[in-house]
Amino acid sequence: PFVPKGKPIVQVEDRGGKREQTLSKGGGKSYPVTVLMNKGSASASEVLAGALKEEGNAVLVGQTSFGKGTVQVSYDKVLDDGGLVKMTIAKWLTPLGNWVHEKGLKPDVEVLPPDYYTVARLSKTKTLARDTIDEDIKSLQIMLAGLGYETDRKDGYFSEVTEKSVKAFQQQTGVPVTGKVDKTTAEKLEEKLIERVREDNNDTQLLKAVEVLKSKLDITP
Repeated sequence: PFVPKGKPIVQVEDRGGKREQTLSKGGGKSYPVTVLMNKGSASASEVLAGALKEEGNAVLVGQTSFGKGTVQVSYDKVLDDGGLVKMTIAKWLTPLGNWVHEKGLKPDVEVLPPDYYTVARLSKTKTLARDTIDEDIKSLQIMLAGLGYETDRKDGYFSEVTEKSVKAFQQQTGVPVTGKVDKTTAEKLEEKLIERVREDNNDTQLLKAVEVLKSKLDITP
């Protein structure tokens, strides 16, 4: 119902330039739609977003997508080591003939996720302590800020404020209060951050998509 019957959903173009369209078999009512995307949205999700945007009047919300515009087939049992061979045989295009490869689909409404959504995990190979510099400390500071603790920097220098926030986190979560980040504290930090990420009311992209959808439906919050 999202793409009108007979309208193209996707086009596939072979190496000779010949195009084949896949047409919608849908019908009935159409509905206002917002589509959430991020930089990891690729391939099939981009096909769907492109079709809904160009033929379903959907609004794309989030970040520019990954940009994988090729069609591949897989061959197994052809390598002695059990590996898999993937061969690119064509490229796919949006209903209007746009190729998103290495460009991605641009959102109509750009919304970046909070930095703690994409923060690198802590390596847990060493204990992080005051007055040291490390990439893990940068991740630590982003995590602490995401959980609502005070941070004066996010550059990887373990400052006095960072130590104070670590102690506050340790005290509130029941781990030994040392001001240092060992494996136990690191695992607890990641556990609490995952809980926060999973809460819909912290998802800025989702909230914006719902807001846009309500405006299309003329619903007053």
